[in-house]
Amino acid sequence: MVTIEGNPAPRSVVSGLRHYGPAAAFVAAALSLTLLLRRNSTGNTYYVSSTGSDSNPCTQTSPCATPDYAVNNKTAAGDTVQVAAGTYDYGSGAANFTKSGTAGNYITVSCATRGACKIQSSTTGNTTVVALEGNYMNFDGFEVTNTSAAGNNIGLYVTSSFVNITRNTIHHIETDCGSSGGGGIEPTHNTPHVTMDSNLISDIGWPDGGSPKCTSSTVQTDGILPETNGAGIVITNNIVYHVSGGWGIGAGGQPGQSQAPIVISNNLVFSNSNGGILITYTGDYSTVTNNIVLNNGVVRAQCGINTSIDSSPDSHILEANNNVYGNAGGDYCSTGTPIQSNNISVNPALGTTFANWKADGSGDYHQKAGSPTINNGSSSAGAPPVDFDGNPRPQGAGYDIGAYESPN
Repeated sequence: MVTIEGNPAPRSVVSGLRHYGPAAAFVAAALSLTLLLRRNSTGNTYYVSSTGSDSNPCTQTSPCATPDYAVNNKTAAGDTVQVAAGTYDYGSGAANFTKSGTAGNYITVSCATRGACKIQSSTTGNTTVVALEGNYMNFDGFEVTNTSAAGNNIGLYVTSSFVNITRNTIHHIETDCGSSGGGGIEPTHNTPHVTMDSNLISDIGWPDGGSPKCTSSTVQTDGILPETNGAGIVITNNIVYHVSGGWGIGAGGQPGQSQAPIVISNNLVFSNSNGGILITYTGDYSTVTNNIVLNNGVVRAQCGINTSIDSSPDSHILEANNNVYGNAGGDYCSTGTPIQSNNISVNPALGTTFANWKADGSGDYHQKAGSPTINNGSSSAGAPPVDFDGNPRPQGAGYDIGAYESPN
């Protein structure tokens, strides 16, 4: 159970680089939300600086001091909070964003320089560093980290709907490997329409230079864990590695709930403890395309792409144009017969795929010239319109596989 402001939230039993088929209409609508924060609406802009004060009016010349204060106390639907580079330390508490926008008028909180605004806390005891509790919100470009070595903690915990989590770096979120769990990003039950795009998630319960903390019995900690059967869950362009005690991406609702397809496309998932990508319970008819899934299962020896947990129906899941290789439990696991086409399997150690392959996250994961992932992706429903760097897709004869699009 994860706790926000003293209230426990139930959890199911399933569970970045070193720091430098659902209906097409549903997919297009979900992905268009991600682009809103690239071209935000014409509301008011409020400003936050680590040298500001929350008694200020949050203007550019007189900024406030904390991002959630500015959002919760100053904004209305369609407004933006621009946060200056710096460290925003919440002590043992959390940054709680509670204000909601409206359809077509999202509230946006964004770092002025991607990755230069650090939100951190020393939270322990199954709590979260950032809580997103308002609907119709964009959360963009932050670094989120846990400064405590203890706890069952989460980087971003989402209890609201119509939320875009984009271009963030989430790392060193700690867990004690118990049954309460933890992870990088977690939308909880009944939270539809959450887009998670172009985030870098790494070192979840995995010390620098060390081994994963959790044993093979731990299944509660994932890099991205949307444990919801809500519609409109989109997971694209993310890079996830070094997750201890869980999966790189683990998605799906609860037993007995209705099916709600998920889009998982153009992610790079490697060197995680349990396995690569998991879809369970309510994820039939999901789209799993254009992903690179490598060398996962380093502790629990699970599969690269696994749709077989708990005998979930999976015969309508599209698994196409993925590059899946070297996963300890096998590259694909299923209880039925997912729709598979145009998948490839290339050993990254051959040196043909990436500019500089490193299994520990210290490499350069842009494509090497002539990479087999260039122009070999799918343009079917779910392919994001931009890549991890914000470059448009496609460039060339077709979409690329993975988080980056080669500018060929």
